[in-house]
Amino acid sequence: MVPRPRAISRDEFIRAFRLCKPLVPWPETIAIGNSGGPDSTALLFLTRRYLSENAHVPSLPRRVVSLHVNHGLQEASDDMAQRCMKTAKALGVEHHNFKIPWSSENYPGIPEEGAVEDTARKARFRMLFEGMTKTNANVLALGHHANDQVETALMRIMKGSTADGASGMKHCRRWGMNFGYFGTGGPMDYEGMRRWIIRPLLTFPKDRLLATCEEEGLPYVTDLSNFQPEVTLRNAIRKWLANNGKQDESDQVYLNVDILKKKLEDLDMGINVSAGTASLYPAISALALRADDVDHEVDFILSRNTIRAPPSTYLITHRMLQSIENPEVQRTIVLRTLRYASFHPWGSLAAQVNRRANSIFQIVEKIWNVNPLAANIRPFCAGGGVLWSPVIIKGDTFRFVNPGSGVHEQEKFGWLASRQNPPKHGPMAEVGDKDRLRVNITPRIVSRLEAGFSSMFEILYDNRFLITVNLSEIPSRIKEGIKNGGSEIWLVPQTRWFWPKIVMKAPGIPDELILHTAAQSPRKLVNFPNIDANEFDKWQKIYWRPYEKEVVASWIDVNFERPLTRL
Repeated sequence: MVPRPRAISRDEFIRAFRLCKPLVPWPETIAIGNSGGPDSTALLFLTRRYLSENAHVPSLPRRVVSLHVNHGLQEASDDMAQRCMKTAKALGVEHHNFKIPWSSENYPGIPEEGAVEDTARKARFRMLFEGMTKTNANVLALGHHANDQVETALMRIMKGSTADGASGMKHCRRWGMNFGYFGTGGPMDYEGMRRWIIRPLLTFPKDRLLATCEEEGLPYVTDLSNFQPEVTLRNAIRKWLANNGKQDESDQVYLNVDILKKKLEDLDMGINVSAGTASLYPAISALALRADDVDHEVDFILSRNTIRAPPSTYLITHRMLQSIENPEVQRTIVLRTLRYASFHPWGSLAAQVNRRANSIFQIVEKIWNVNPLAANIRPFCAGGGVLWSPVIIKGDTFRFVNPGSGVHEQEKFGWLASRQNPPKHGPMAEVGDKDRLRVNITPRIVSRLEAGFSSMFEILYDNRFLITVNLSEIPSRIKEGIKNGGSEIWLVPQTRWFWPKIVMKAPGIPDELILHTAAQSPRKLVNFPNIDANEFDKWQKIYWRPYEKEVVASWIDVNFERPLTRL
């Protein structure tokens, strides 16, 4: 007789909650993404009970808010929203309902068949972000559980991320890592990098959550569309798992089981689903642990092979690359470097060549298997907005490779990853990168000055550099010039690395007045857990000889803001 699943105990949840603590102090307010289902309902109850029973413990969150996003895509959507509100109020939790304003406020239109899952997901998280802003919450807790981890891993495997598997499901992740920057200010908004997503229930299977709701008498709703395989790939996988690996012919529109079985065999983990799906759960857990081990190894490699390079670029020697033979480690180094140097939102799939196996393989082949003495080595791009340039390194300096120049004594061959040059032709040359790299920030500054703000004003430039303007320290002549509408402050690109330069344009003066050109990489970006604090200094002392003397404004600070570490 199979024993009935147990409800999640207090001690179990305490351990799980502590496991997903962000790398910053707990905020005052924590938000729970509440869909009304058993997962989020159990999470809402467990979180509220834990925090209320430990109100005397310092440093824990003091306030819990429930956030529900109504897609309006089902007939029962409004009813589900009302039931979420009733459950939250019954638990004594502040609740907020948000309805997605399709086709307005810069939201897309109602998604059509084939794009429902991705469009709804992005809209849901943007709305959750806005809800966090309105409730002053910097942490969002989601009810993902062990079964979700298996579904997510299988989805990624089906979409081509065979070696990636379950690596995406972490207990705690920075918002920007999962979703890029979804603040209301778009790509110029830095708030996304301050937000954290936690998943306290990731180690618990679905039946333990259902048992918790049953034992505590918690009402929940069931989203029937979750079991319609014709809607999304995830739903097809969910039904296939629930049916223990059996599938109707009508379900094969989204899920080709033969392809999935082949990709599972490629993992070389002894997974055989011919007799059922039970072997998947321990295998996916082992896959997640293996991915975590690879991440730790890559942390160690990157932290111990530091070469100074201009801010926003990453420099690595060919000799170091040659010492790495594990294909998973090679692949992870490439993805970590892409995410670091790309101009796409940090952590987004676009910044990681959409995790396309062919693109990643192409990069690995080019930078690992090159002959440093060859005469035809050229820079290349393989996606992600990153340019890979062959360089010759000597001490703290490097030079770009000239065809046939070779490597001299005491020199090393290496690769420099940097932001890809904006395209000279095509639609992006006319609109995208032009708007991205030349930005008039005058309206943003003036609106804050007129509202009486005197604190720091932050702008994220090109998804890479955080520009901080001290509003109280702006020189009076500049302040008067921009408030009167005559002058403008712009961000424009400089150097081959496309760093931001802050300039002022004044009427009747053809030349721009340069206000600030200096850029640096802050220490926190390389906070590897396995190196000593005094070793951080070598990341700060970045060698770079500007084309001209740097201009520094005391009221402006420019820092490269993309972590090389996992979070």
